[in-house]
Amino acid sequence: MMDLDDLRIIVWNERESGKLSEIPNDLFRAAKVSLDELYDEIDHIRDPFSEESAVLQDRFQAIKETLNAIIKIRLKKILRLAEAQNEAEYSDKEELKLMLPAERAMFDAVCGEIAACRSDLLKGTEREFTLSSAPHEPGPVPLPHEEEGPALEVTPESETALVLIREEVPEFMGLDGRTYALEREDIVTLPRENADVLCGRNIALNIRLIK
Repeated sequence: MMDLDDLRIIVWNERESGKLSEIPNDLFRAAKVSLDELYDEIDHIRDPFSEESAVLQDRFQAIKETLNAIIKIRLKKILRLAEAQNEAEYSDKEELKLMLPAERAMFDAVCGEIAACRSDLLKGTEREFTLSSAPHEPGPVPLPHEEEGPALEVTPESETALVLIREEVPEFMGLDGRTYALEREDIVTLPRENADVLCGRNIALNIRLIK
């Protein structure tokens, strides 16, 4: 017969730990056997309202409720793991090992559904970047100067740099007279002095200087 106290310890461990805890692989299989045995005992008691029947019924319900508590806590953790994997493309291998086969199957299915949903929602929104930035409407934030000024002549090719943008950059006017509004992972050609400012702030990565 399954020990109810052992089940309650598992619940406590799951609640206290931020990660999945190790549980016996046959936990739910053994629980089903215990519940079946209890059900048979209850069924064979002549007086369903007797104290013996009440005690067994209480134990039956307590085991079921405790098993459901274990499942509920672990499912929440597995859903968070699936979300984290899709956001960062990273999985905690040790936690994956602690999943029961049914839990791992759910984890893989949820990861697949999240990826498919994201792909469907973003379909048609992909952007293609060229090596030079098209001009936008003039904006008020020039770099590297803080004050506004008249548009300058287009910077010659020898004074440009090809950079990868690491963080979103608010709209600003470059030294070539163009206005740029840059987003993360844009690849653009900027006046070298503007590129140096962004690279110095670790906002951009200088890929190649055109000499």
